[in-house]
Order: sequence, then structure tokens, then C-alpha cells
Amino acid sequence: MARIVCFGEILLRLASPASGVLLQDKHFEASFCGAEANVGVALAGFGHDCTMVSAVPQNAVGAAAIAELRSLGISIRAVRKSAGRMGLYFLAPGAMSRPSGIIYDRAHSAFSQLDPADYDWPALLTQADWLFVSGITPALGKGPNSALDSAIVQARAMGTKIALDSNFRPALWQGREQEAASRLRALAEQADLLFAGRRAIGLMLGETFDHADPNEAFADASKAMLAASAGLQHVAATRRSVITSDHHQLTTLISSRDDLAISRTIDLERIVDRVGTGDAYAAGIVHGLASGMTLRECAEFALASSQWAHSVKGDFLRAEKDDIEHILTGSTDVRR
Repeated sequence: MARIVCFGEILLRLASPASGVLLQDKHFEASFCGAEANVGVALAGFGHDCTMVSAVPQNAVGAAAIAELRSLGISIRAVRKSAGRMGLYFLAPGAMSRPSGIIYDRAHSAFSQLDPADYDWPALLTQADWLFVSGITPALGKGPNSALDSAIVQARAMGTKIALDSNFRPALWQGREQEAASRLRALAEQADLLFAGRRAIGLMLGETFDHADPNEAFADASKAMLAASAGLQHVAATRRSVITSDHHQLTTLISSRDDLAISRTIDLERIVDRVGTGDAYAAGIVHGLASGMTLRECAEFALASSQWAHSVKGDFLRAEKDDIEHILTGSTDVRR
């Protein structure tokens, strides 16, 4: 079991039911989420000791978010309650050829206005094996950006491995695309494990990786990223082919400085919920590396983690390690 600290914003997701467009049914299905929280919940389900570092509003919504994370096995001792509001996102699930749509409403949230001095990173990272962060956090405000820098500096000083999901969200960087590229590259250079596909790497490096073979394109991009970042040890990504909104094909990839592993390609039909499945994949990779798996084993475990997540509503991966290992057997029969 590894000790893992996740830092990022906890969100309230408001989704239209049954693939309807926003407000067609005049009500929403509510659930909590957030890229880093999604990863923490998944890793806690896999048996790891996970702590969430965040800020929520000091009201009933913030209290409900904390209660939800606690119920899913996350330590919430470092989730601060403060002024501000809960960050939101609105989801209109896709159907047939209509893609899903997401609208963010995160300005002036408690997390975006956090005070970096509230977080004692030497204490929070004591005996931590991994710090998990994402490229969403620096887009949210000066406070989160400063706190992220402090967390990374302390993690490197203490020998804690850093996993960074690039998570480039154009809507959060609108008008600041060049700043996003340089900021994400600076963060990637501090990481041990980077989640980024060829397009995200191209954004960071100012290059294009358009090889006709997508596996070769990722191989070229990851080699370039590893060459540009002396401390980086692994680069991981998914490759998704969208046939319709509820039928995709998914492959996972992970590279090191001397190896590349590519998973099977699986068909995902009648998808229940796509959002958050990349976080389930990321958690599977962190779990695999923390557990001493080979790169191929990491890729397959992460693929199965994402596969499970596609079958359940909400962003959180509600599964244990045994559930994922059962998927890897290929059996879909009733478990008794």
C-alpha cells in the first residue's frame, strides 16, 4: 500500500439525465468529482492510503463533499473550509452522433481563492510516496498556482514522486494559451510521471507529432518529452477512437526511457458515462507503478480500470482492486 496525496479542486457535477440536453428535463443529477479527487477515490479503492488536499465552501454543500470523500475512504483532514462557493460543472451527456458537452462554472470558488499559507506541505507530504496533481490547478487562480508550486518544491525536496496529469482544458485557459503551454511544460519538467498524449506534448514543446501510425506518434512525442525533462521517468496516455457517443475503442500506452508498452484495444459499447474515465486510467497507472508492475501490466490494469469506469454513472471509480482484476480475466458472468 502506498501513501498518496492528491491536490486539486473538488467539484459538484450537475448532469442532465438520460442523455438530455441541458435543462430539457428541468432538473439535474448531482454528484461530486474533480480530476484529482477522482484519482484519489480510485486509488483508495485499490487499497492505498489517500489524502485529499483542497478547499470547499463553509456551507452544507462543502460539508456534503467532505462526507462523500470520507465515505469512499479518502482522508479529508487537509480539506479546508473557507469563504467562496462550490465549483460546478454542467454535463449534457451525448447520444448517437451528438457529443457530450461540459460547461465549467468555477470562478470565485473556495478553491480558486485559497490561501497558499493554509497548507503545511512538509507535514502533508511526510512519508508520502506520491503527490498527484494536474494542469487544471494553475488555471484556476494565483492561490492554487502558488500552492501547487509549493507542493512540488516540497515533494522534490522530500523525495516524493510526482504524478502530473496535463489535463489541458481550453475553456479554463481561454486567451492564455501560450501561458498554458509554458506553465504545463514547467510542471512536466518537475514530474516523475506525466499523463499527456501527443497533442498535449506538442502544445508543451511547440512541436507536431503527426505520424500516420498513432502508436508511433505517441512514441515520438514521449521520447521528445523525456529528452526535454531530465527527471521524468514515465509518460502515459490513452488513445480513443469515437465511433458514436456510446461506442468507443480504447487503447492505453505508457513509455519509459527504454521501453514502450501498448495495451490491447477494447470495444466499449453502450457506454454509461465517459467523464472521469481518464482519471480511472491515471489511477490504474499510479497503482501499477506503486505496486511494482511491469509497463505492460500497468497498461492493462489501467485499461481495465477505465473500462469499469465507463460502466458506472458519475466521475468516481467505485471499484476495488479485485473488481479490476476480474475484468482482466475477460469474464462477464455473474459473480457469486
